[in-house]
Amino acid sequence: MAVRKSITAITVAEGTAFINALRQFKTTSANGRNYNWYIDQHVLYFSRTADNISHAHQSPSFFPWHREYLRLLELDLQTVSGNPNVFIPYWDWTGSAHPFSADFLGAITNGSVTSGNFSPSWGWSLYRSSIQTNFLQRRVGVNASRPTAATVNGVQSYQVYDQSPWDATVSNSYRNRNEILLHNRVHNYVGGHMATREAPNDPVFWLHHCNIDRLWWLWQNANGPDTYQPRTGFTAGVIDNNETMRPFANGRTPSVVRDIGSLGYSYQ
Repeated sequence: MAVRKSITAITVAEGTAFINALRQFKTTSANGRNYNWYIDQHVLYFSRTADNISHAHQSPSFFPWHREYLRLLELDLQTVSGNPNVFIPYWDWTGSAHPFSADFLGAITNGSVTSGNFSPSWGWSLYRSSIQTNFLQRRVGVNASRPTAATVNGVQSYQVYDQSPWDATVSNSYRNRNEILLHNRVHNYVGGHMATREAPNDPVFWLHHCNIDRLWWLWQNANGPDTYQPRTGFTAGVIDNNETMRPFANGRTPSVVRDIGSLGYSYQ
């Protein structure tokens, strides 16, 4: 059972194991995938697909899609590193701690990671980058501020999971409030590659989405695990609770991933 911890609680050894597994996964395949596969899928499923279905964003499957996505990466990192204890840490952006240090996710100089961890010389190459540079880009705090604890509490208080029209315009929706007020805001707060479809080029993507998943887990504990909407039989451009989420294996539905215990991980 993987126990995901806050970046403020991980040991040096745990942090090092995580970043080294990421670096190894850049050049080594595991379970038929490599790191760039994950970037491809985020680009492909960022918006509506050719069959007019929204999978990853601005739709009810936002939470379960990313939960499956994170867990697959975590398992692949364990496989490629040979370390079954590797886990994705979470970054609670309401606190003062951040992961942008030279000994963790890389120090920023004038908006770029030019040396040390997650620089080209360290072994981190960009993929499908729409930003013309060899260096990972971050513009922390330039375009947005971090969500506050009060904002998080306000979002967590919504009791309706999602409802029609199942997109970025619905107001009484925990999914949409979280996606817009928390998820999108942090992507824009970090900026650079995190503000693009190729956001997984920046490893902070995983720490950010791990915290989003943790908040959904806390919300599920308060509101019930089987609250996903829409239910079976809904076919108007979004994934219902028993439909397979692409590009994942057949049968990987929102219903299947609702319980993190059955997926083999927990939060400290």
